[in-house]
Amino acid sequence: MHKKFLPLSILLIVLLGLAVSGYMTSPDKPKVPVRILLKNSGGKVIFTHIKHLKDYEIACDNCHHERAGNETEPLPCGSCHPQAFDQDYVRDHINSFPDETYCVTCHHAELGELNFDHEAHEDYADEDCQTCHHGAEIEEEPQNCTNCHTSAGTEDIPSIRTAAHDRCVTCHEEQFEDEMKGCNTCHKVKNMKKFEGDTTPCSQCHQNESKDLVPNRLDAFHNLCMDCHKELKRGPYKDNDCDKCHLR
Repeated sequence: MHKKFLPLSILLIVLLGLAVSGYMTSPDKPKVPVRILLKNSGGKVIFTHIKHLKDYEIACDNCHHERAGNETEPLPCGSCHPQAFDQDYVRDHINSFPDETYCVTCHHAELGELNFDHEAHEDYADEDCQTCHHGAEIEEEPQNCTNCHTSAGTEDIPSIRTAAHDRCVTCHEEQFEDEMKGCNTCHKVKNMKKFEGDTTPCSQCHQNESKDLVPNRLDAFHNLCMDCHKELKRGPYKDNDCDKCHLR
């Protein structure tokens, strides 16, 4: 090799080594925040994050339930727990997540083809069609339910979903007590990891949003923090202890 190319060759080898080393070395973990300022109408809260982690030795998974292993950085709490489940959240929430794999966390079920054996139900009802269908005062002969009951329903006529469930529950009460788990008996549930298309509104299955959906940010923090303090009987956990966290 010509002498004038030797320094250039050495430099290229060094740069290549640094590049390979940088690629093989795992990136630095983000620094643990010392304090976190939480803003809300009840007064700002200064949360001593590093004290809870290091001094109290509380594992990250106790609070950050979105974590997928120790190497994954927790998602911001607001990704799943918004200030309110309003139109702004519905429009913008997808931008809070790193990728589409998180969608199934909430969009966990789309109901496919109905697994309903009409002939078998005729036998169960001993061919008494009025067990499921309306009586002669509404329809002289049994019709298809969708002739009157639409997907949306009206003020006078309930949706097909509501009408069918109200009728089915009279015989299948135990399945409805199982809530979502009981759906598989009649509905074929689609694999949401491979689902493409518009997802059904939450209210289609979750009738009581305040109970069935994930809590908003206020309730999530209160439930998480207060439950821990109540269990330990230390710090702010009583109903009149608001000023121990909130700055007036």
